[in-house]
Amino acid sequence: MADTWNFPEFKRAVVREVSDNVNLAQRSPISTEDIDLEKCRVEWELYVQTLRDLGLEVIVLPQDPELPDCQFVEDPCVVIGDTALITRPACGPRQGEVTKMEETMRNLGLKVHVVESDTATIEGGDIIFTGKEIFCGDSVLSNEEGFAILEETFPDYPCHSIFVEYPEFHLKGYMALAAPGVMAVCDNEWGHPGWEDVCNASNYTYKPLWMPDDFGNNCMFINGTIIHPPESQKPDTYAIYQKYLADYNLIPMTTEEVSKIDAALTCQSVLF
Repeated sequence: MADTWNFPEFKRAVVREVSDNVNLAQRSPISTEDIDLEKCRVEWELYVQTLRDLGLEVIVLPQDPELPDCQFVEDPCVVIGDTALITRPACGPRQGEVTKMEETMRNLGLKVHVVESDTATIEGGDIIFTGKEIFCGDSVLSNEEGFAILEETFPDYPCHSIFVEYPEFHLKGYMALAAPGVMAVCDNEWGHPGWEDVCNASNYTYKPLWMPDDFGNNCMFINGTIIHPPESQKPDTYAIYQKYLADYNLIPMTTEEVSKIDAALTCQSVLF
């Protein structure tokens, strides 16, 4: 299946340490619980070690107390093939994150494109690459100008804009690639219209896995392994992964602390 979908085999991951000031990170108004910094760092270490155990070379960037969201490297950088797009996050305080990501991608030898416009916004949390095409959330954090830059940066793949209704921030907040040709989609008021938009836009047929828990969709497919929410955190969703994706190597992983600021698994790494 992976070969049919031309889905990449990942060899590297870029991650960034948890900021001393992660509790000042961007979050929705209803997410008010404080992160336990020590527990968050323990969870992050487990996440990083898991990537290493899967055979990836993990490049670890230092934390920055001036950048509370710096752990969430998915948003300031998108990599497909040998090309990196250094994005322009919508929230001003996050725009400082792009400097280190650009430096890192250049040092790793990737072809680097940088969003230069001061009106375009685009974040990696809005972008799903399936191996055949790219879906990009039209959200409060990624706009039409950002979408156009995404298209220009990756001309070999069709790009489709998918509307993301507020208060959802990112497309990956309710949809993610669970496996080649398989989408994990939240069974909620955002997931259903989003899935309809995907089906209408694409020339390919994807299988949906409907997830009963919010953020239960957020998973990572890495070279035949699926990292997904654990039973302790999302019991109903966990059962769906175990039932329908049992042919893959499954690794449950908690995001209990970062979930307090609306973050999850994909947010914490850039894979290529």
